[in-house]
Amino acid sequence: MSNETRPLTSTPWAEIDKRVRRVDEDRWISSRFAPAAQRRALTALYALNYELVRVQEVVTEETLGLIRFQWWREAISEIESGGKPRGHDVCLAIAEEAAAGRLKTGALQKLVDGYQTAFVDQDRTKEPEVWVALTAANILIPVHNWAEEIRSVSAAYAAVRRKAGHAFGPHVTPAPKPLRPAIAHFRLRKLYCEGKSPNPISKRFSIMKAMNTGEV
Repeated sequence: MSNETRPLTSTPWAEIDKRVRRVDEDRWISSRFAPAAQRRALTALYALNYELVRVQEVVTEETLGLIRFQWWREAISEIESGGKPRGHDVCLAIAEEAAAGRLKTGALQKLVDGYQTAFVDQDRTKEPEVWVALTAANILIPVHNWAEEIRSVSAAYAAVRRKAGHAFGPHVTPAPKPLRPAIAHFRLRKLYCEGKSPNPISKRFSIMKAMNTGEV
């Protein structure tokens, strides 16, 4: 029996995990296949992504939206400079994973910038879905040669998930096994482009197949 213990944490990981599962089930299911440490980093990334996505959903005035984006930008900057993270649970998660070297604050700032651009332009096609996927992939493998495939498939997945398109998108070679927990949910584009709303069981079956074969 291992005597290894997990470091003490004040981050409410269970609550954050439940939230990501509720609001972003596709990515949450894929992340279950990641090693425990990287899984937390993915959870923190997806939790931040949700906070940024929901600005578009709950705010109608541009000024109020910009205030929210600036709040996150400053919160991430404070974490980067070694300051005490703000009381928001996602800030606590980001700080913990950044301190462990699994999340890069520069990548998170770029995520904020991308969502702000989409919000200001009122154009959801400009949301940085590709950057979310690339950041997730880099959590698992900092250096890989699958960036172009991620860019092309992520764009197709995002479009059909938003019901903004019906094209399956490009066929790519099987994804490297270590990357799959960050991108296995892309396989769901097959169901989405057929106009289906997959239930949790069909999602898990599809993502499991992607994990086993690398076909996303």
